[in-house]
Amino acid sequence: MSGKQVRDRQRLAHLVTGALLIVYVYLPGVPSPVFQTAIRWVILPGMVVAGVLMWQWPKIRRRARRRVTHTE
Repeated sequence: MSGKQVRDRQRLAHLVTGALLIVYVYLPGVPSPVFQTAIRWVILPGMVVAGVLMWQWPKIRRRARRRVTHTE
């Protein structure tokens, strides 16, 4: 999988989880407990991790390359 495909999939996942958060926040009434649990413990943390990875990916990749070259 190319880098562009990875970025496109990360962005798509980030947008989908963002849309779920918008539904959760603006949905009238109280959503089901299963939906609340999924938002709190799966979707929100996943969205945060995906966002940080997209933001810091160049630094992570550089550090990984340095480690590989230093260990050889």
